[in-house]
Amino acid sequence: MKKFKIFQTTAIIAMIFSISYVNAQDVDPTSVNPQDLIENATNTTFNPINGTTTYDGASAGTVGTGGSYFGYFAGTAILAGSFYDTFMGSYAGYSTTSGSYNTYLGTGAGIFNTTGNNNTSIGFLAGYSNATGTGNVNLGYYAGFSETGNDKLYIENSTAAVPLIFGDFASDKVGINTKNLVNSVGGANTSAYGLYVKGGILTEELRVRTGWADYVFDANYELMPLKEVAKFIATEGHLPNVPSAEQVDAQGIEIGDMTRIQQEKIEELTLYIIQLQNQLNELTKKVDDLSK
Repeated sequence: MKKFKIFQTTAIIAMIFSISYVNAQDVDPTSVNPQDLIENATNTTFNPINGTTTYDGASAGTVGTGGSYFGYFAGTAILAGSFYDTFMGSYAGYSTTSGSYNTYLGTGAGIFNTTGNNNTSIGFLAGYSNATGTGNVNLGYYAGFSETGNDKLYIENSTAAVPLIFGDFASDKVGINTKNLVNSVGGANTSAYGLYVKGGILTEELRVRTGWADYVFDANYELMPLKEVAKFIATEGHLPNVPSAEQVDAQGIEIGDMTRIQQEKIEELTLYIIQLQNQLNELTKKVDDLSK
């Protein structure tokens, strides 16, 4: 009786979403209102707990290898060729036919995916529009609602096109408040970068591993004469070996490399000061000698 009451409660909650009971191939995810999820559901067969494939709920899936289907119409379209799917919640994995290794948790999670594999969607209508995508992870209420591709990560609690966290498993990149995981900026190659952030970053400490500029103090280092430095500045409008304002505007800067360049200039300035001090000492000595 307790089990039947639980089912009744679940069914009543599910009914407010209303969807026609149709094959997954006949459903256009973009045309279905999320509030119309289960209207006119007619099959109310209760499925018992089974040994190999575990299922429970009206019209929950009953076949497949190692599958677990719990909830009203959870995995209802599953075919025998699927492997190790886990669907929990009303209409979780509703359209899945031959997809395998998927985990859908929540009402309508992964509802329209038919043949995709290796997906994880947790949350109300998470992964809603993705009909055949593979390797996606959606976490949160409506997470990945409009995504139709593969190997994507969404962490969000709305249908927003740009989630709080977006990732691309294929390229090993992740964005915060951005999906613009570009491989170049103004001609600069950024393909090796893994984290993209829209907006500023506030942190108490930042450590960057980079090269350093102590090569300036090597005996073989060629220190540009100040006369040539002045000529370079007059011609180019910036210091030697320092990016121009135009280049920085277009490409940004690499913090580690820029810190090294600035240190290089500090160490060069130190050498120039030592040179000037030596020249001053020689002039002082000559003046002292002449004054005797």
